[in-house]
Amino acid sequence: MNCTVRLFAALAATLATAALAAGGAQAADRGPYVALGDSYTAAPLVPFQYGTPIGCGRSNRNYPSIVKAAIGVTVFRDESCSSATTEHMTEPQSVPGGTHAPQFDALSSDVRLVTIGIGGNDVGLVGAAVECVQLGLLAPTGTACRSNFAKPDGGDRLVDQIAASAPKIAATLQGIHERAPQARVLIVGYPAVAPTDGRSCYPMVPLSADDLAYLDGMLRRTNAMIAEQAARNDAEYVDTYGESVGHDVCTLPPTRWFEGVVPTMPAYPVHPNALGEAGMARSVLRVLGRPRPAPLLELKRLARSVAVGRPARFKYTLSRAADVRFALRRSLGRGRYSRARNVANVDAAAVENALKLTTRQLGRRAGLYRLIATSAGGDQPQIVHFRIKRR
Repeated sequence: MNCTVRLFAALAATLATAALAAGGAQAADRGPYVALGDSYTAAPLVPFQYGTPIGCGRSNRNYPSIVKAAIGVTVFRDESCSSATTEHMTEPQSVPGGTHAPQFDALSSDVRLVTIGIGGNDVGLVGAAVECVQLGLLAPTGTACRSNFAKPDGGDRLVDQIAASAPKIAATLQGIHERAPQARVLIVGYPAVAPTDGRSCYPMVPLSADDLAYLDGMLRRTNAMIAEQAARNDAEYVDTYGESVGHDVCTLPPTRWFEGVVPTMPAYPVHPNALGEAGMARSVLRVLGRPRPAPLLELKRLARSVAVGRPARFKYTLSRAADVRFALRRSLGRGRYSRARNVANVDAAAVENALKLTTRQLGRRAGLYRLIATSAGGDQPQIVHFRIKRR
């Protein structure tokens, strides 16, 4: 099977399996869908390039375009741009052929799905790979790459850059939620560009086995950081690494999903080709095919007790906007409680919210009460206890 046939077979398989994998996601995530990200999202040089400015290197066969076709969205905006960092989510980016507007400009309150692939340029992964290739041209063995990033007093410069990028990823995810509070947000990790089995393919890729192992380790560390920030900021992490293992730059076409210094398929060096983008799309669609996790809810009381005839006040926070139901149960003694009585239904924002229960909602019976808060789609209610006292 030649490369062209293999390419179209992979793309066709992606779309066919996507319809099954993302069947449940279609109705929930029909759009608008906004794609944000850097060159691993944009897919520079992968046919066919479109959009302005042309320097963003955006392909109509990148993973957002494949996802868009698979889930059938009718409104789609791909703002990905090569060389983008987290800064370019809110600031314009100068590229060959013009200036790309801040990517967040595409977000709005009606957006229902956002995918973003970002962080690699903040860390400097591609730049590090290019630097290591330059060092590796004359060093087919050894630790030129690892030694280059080692700090004189111990530690590693790339490790430091990964740690410094974590708050930038967090701020980016929070910025998406602020601008598109109803959107399901997926942050896409980076695939396995380098071999993971300790081999090298010098001179096809002029890096030693240790150079490749070092770069792979930094990529996995970056993915771990991104996944951690996703968990902390109400985003779903998409693992593209697992499926891409065995399709690295040291494999031959048509197995290869990532191009080396000398491309064998149209793609920018050290980046996914069309097969790699199709693989990333399958990873995104698998996540979309799962139910969306419920928003995180935290409920706090402001006082242990209130007097009969007085309102009771509480605070609660949500990781994203959602409907929240509040119910009361009164203690009957010996661990028994009355049947739950619904007291409020609130369309709550993704911030700290205040809840005031009036005397009418509370009733005038003294005793120990349990307030139960449940977010839409959530199966873990939050509970606080308080007491209504006679004056």
